Amino acid sequence: MKNPFLWVLLVFFTLVSAYLVFLGAISISVGLQHSEQEGSWAPVLAGSLCIVAVLWVLLRVARSVVQALRKTGSLNVL
Repeated sequence: MKNPFLWVLLVFFTLVSAYLVFLGAISISVGLQHSEQEGSWAPVLAGSLCIVAVLWVLLRVARSVVQALRKTGSLNVL
């Protein structure tokens, strides 16, 4: 493992992304629980957009970190 900083960066971004997806899921849940009120679509939309944006950024960051690990030869799992 030549570059542990990249592994720590990948784990950090994954944990932050999991937290933000959790907040998005809570927002969707609140919007669905109050569907009888006007404007209940706003938390559902905000939560959905948050989840999509976070997963998009996570996949981009994870792909670039894995490419950097492969380039430096640090991804020798076996």
